[in-house]
Amino acid sequence: MERRKVTFKLYPNAREAERLTGWIRLHCELYNAALEERIDAYRKHCKSISYYDQQNVLPEIKAARPEFVELDSHALQQTLRRLDLAFQAFFRRVKAGQTPGFPRFKASKRFSGFCYPDPAGWKLMQHGGRGATLRIGSGKHATSIRARGQHRFGEGARAHDLTITRKNGGWFASVTLRVSESACARARTGDAHRGVDFGLNDWATFDDGETVANPRFVRNEVPRMADLQRQQARKKRGSIRYRRLGAQVAKLHERIGNLRREFLHKETTRMVKACAVLATEELRTQNMSRSAKGTQQKPGRMVKQKAGLNREILSAGLSMAHQMLAYKVVETGTRLHVANTRQLKPSQRCAACWEIAPKTLAQRTHVCPHCGHTAQRDRNAASVVLIDAHTPGTGVAARPEPLSRQRAR
Repeated sequence: MERRKVTFKLYPNAREAERLTGWIRLHCELYNAALEERIDAYRKHCKSISYYDQQNVLPEIKAARPEFVELDSHALQQTLRRLDLAFQAFFRRVKAGQTPGFPRFKASKRFSGFCYPDPAGWKLMQHGGRGATLRIGSGKHATSIRARGQHRFGEGARAHDLTITRKNGGWFASVTLRVSESACARARTGDAHRGVDFGLNDWATFDDGETVANPRFVRNEVPRMADLQRQQARKKRGSIRYRRLGAQVAKLHERIGNLRREFLHKETTRMVKACAVLATEELRTQNMSRSAKGTQQKPGRMVKQKAGLNREILSAGLSMAHQMLAYKVVETGTRLHVANTRQLKPSQRCAACWEIAPKTLAQRTHVCPHCGHTAQRDRNAASVVLIDAHTPGTGVAARPEPLSRQRAR
């Protein structure tokens, strides 16, 4: 069984929205109280409180606070587990020597939502098309909310868990489904072997010269975003107009994210459906988009220019595209080859003679000084990773020996 997530848009009425807001407030209160208990226990008695210690106190909390009774016990346990995971991540970062980031108290307005970790306490009913109803709770505490959305997995998909979130004034329900492999399968329309190089001038360049234009969603919305932020800066902080403009900025960011996600889904689906072998290179966008400001002792150079480049890298969604390809190739039966960038050096290697031809980032044409092969830089890199895909024992693992100079068909 495979796991797939589908998100539904909820349309609660005023009474249902008020009830959901109250539930989020109670979950946030439980989170903050559990965090305070852990801090006080360690500060006063040098004692660490575990998740199980706090979970066992939930019946006493319900007895003392009747408003917690209508909340599902498993949902309350999941909120405590969420805090426990935050502490685990904190200690992991401390051991690794990274910036720790101690768990913080949360305001109810910034508390994203709550989760049902299993199918108990809720039910999602699809009505055909995109209509649906989400039923939460049972008995007198039950509430039914209209929803909109659908999935492609048919009636055999079984719901596993539910996460209800509040974002920019809207309500969403993310459901994790357990789906059979046959229901996940996508029909492949071609058996091509293609190499692809992701970039910024063109979002994708294939080994045959085909390109996919970079939509640049952030750059297109920067003037509108800057105008809204200038208007907000002139308003009194905390006023109604200040909050209203902040909500408009948040909606603009949400729109950019939705457009980017839709574009990536369409393009990655088109790639995996048309290819039997798809080759690309390993990308570490976290390193690529690292700030250049440096330290006070060693300040960086061209910090503003690097910030603009980082914005374009993150806007292209290259890391998200790799994640989508990773699970979609399993559904179509396509083989995804991810070349080791540091060892293969696709941007510097010649696809014809396999020699290294160094060039700067500004040089967009590959001209090999060894064999004279000339090609567009990204197209040459796509050809290199495709050749790498046809060599046994290659990929993200380090290559022990250099490849032959024979170009693969």
